[in-house]
Amino acid sequence: MRTIALLLIFLAIPIGSAAQQRFSCSFGDRGACLGFGETVCSSSGKCVNENAACFDIYQCNYEGFTCKSNVTECVDEYNGLLARFNSLVGDYNELLEERREVHASFERALDELAETQNELQDVIRDLRESEITLADLKVCIEGLSRSDDPRLCLP
Repeated sequence: MRTIALLLIFLAIPIGSAAQQRFSCSFGDRGACLGFGETVCSSSGKCVNENAACFDIYQCNYEGFTCKSNVTECVDEYNGLLARFNSLVGDYNELLEERREVHASFERALDELAETQNELQDVIRDLRESEITLADLKVCIEGLSRSDDPRLCLP
C-alpha cells in the first residue's frame, strides 16, 4: 500500500507542475507575468487605480472626462473676468493718455501765465515811469510864466 501511495504521489507531481506552467492566450494577445499589486488592462480599455471615481455614461459633456459643472462654468467665469480686465486696462490707458494731455495743457497754461505776469510787470513799470514823467511835466508847466515856452518842460 505504501508503494501505491508513493507511485500516485510521483505521478501527480509532474502533472501538477505541467498544469502550472501551461496557459494559453486568445488570438492577438500575449501572456505576461505580473508583480504584486499589478493589474491587467486591455489595449481598448482604460486602466485606473483603485481610488478612481467612475462616472455614468453621458454624465459628462463633449469636453472630456471632467464634468461640465466643474470646468466649463469656471472657464466661462475666467473668460468673463479676462474680458473685464482687458476692458479696464483699455480704460486705464485712455485715462492715462488723457491725463498726459491735461498735464501738458496745464504746463502750457502755467508758462503762458508766467509770460503774462512778466508782461504785466513791464506794463506796470512803464505806467509808473509815465506817471512820474507826467507829474514832473505838471510841476514844470505850473512853474512857467505866461511868457515862457512850454517846450522847455518836455523831457
